Amino acid sequence: MASTTQRPTQTVDSGSTHPASTTLPVSHLLSELPIQGSTLLFGLNFKYTKVMKKGLINRLKKNKTTLDVDLSCVLFDKQLQVVDKVWFKQLRDSSEAIRHRGDSLNGKDRGAAAQIDRNVDVETIELRLARLPETVCHIALVVSSYNGYPIRQVERGNLYLSDDEGSEVYSTDLTLIANDSAALCVAILSRELGEWRYTQKDLPLSSYEMDKMVEQIQRDLSRIYG
Repeated sequence: MASTTQRPTQTVDSGSTHPASTTLPVSHLLSELPIQGSTLLFGLNFKYTKVMKKGLINRLKKNKTTLDVDLSCVLFDKQLQVVDKVWFKQLRDSSEAIRHRGDSLNGKDRGAAAQIDRNVDVETIELRLARLPETVCHIALVVSSYNGYPIRQVERGNLYLSDDEGSEVYSTDLTLIANDSAALCVAILSRELGEWRYTQKDLPLSSYEMDKMVEQIQRDLSRIYG
C-alpha cells in the first residue's frame, strides 16, 4: 500500500460486492508503515448469517444456527509463556492497555446500521501498545468462529487492523479466508529494539478452542523465537 487509506463505508444492498483483500508486506516495524501513533484497532464486521447445524439429524431436519465470529488477543512474554488474554470472556488485560469493545453474537445485535458498515464495527479490540508492560513481548491477533463453523461461511464480512484514524495495516474479506478454517492467527506483534514489529501470519489454527489455539501459536512462535 503506497499511501494511507481511510476505512470505506460499505452498503448492505444485495448487489454489493466483496472488497479486495489489502495487505502490506509480510513483516515490518510499525514505524515503517503508513500509520500514526501506537494505538491500533483490530476490527470485525459481518452480516447476520444462518448456517446449518452440525450433525446428521440437524442436517436432515434443516436446523440452523447463527454464525458467531470473535476476535481475541493472546499476550506472551519473552519465554513465549502466556501473560494475558483479551477475548469475550475477559474484555481487558491486566494493564488495561488492550480493551475488547464488546462481543457481537451474530453480526446484527448492534442494530441494522452496524451491519457491514465499516465505520460502525460489531466488534473491535483497541491496542494501546505504549501502555503495555515490558513483560509483554508478543501479541497474537486471532479471529475465530465460536461454534467451530468455517469463518468463510459468513455471507459478507470484513476484518482489519488499522490505527485509530483509519489507516490500514491489514484488511481482508472474511469469505476469502482459506479452506474451512474456524480460527486464524491473523498477525503477530513483537517487540524489537524498543519498537513493535508487525508480522502477517494468516495461519489457520486446527482448533477454535482458546487453550488449543494458544498451544499452536506458541509452537509457531517457538520456531522463530525459541
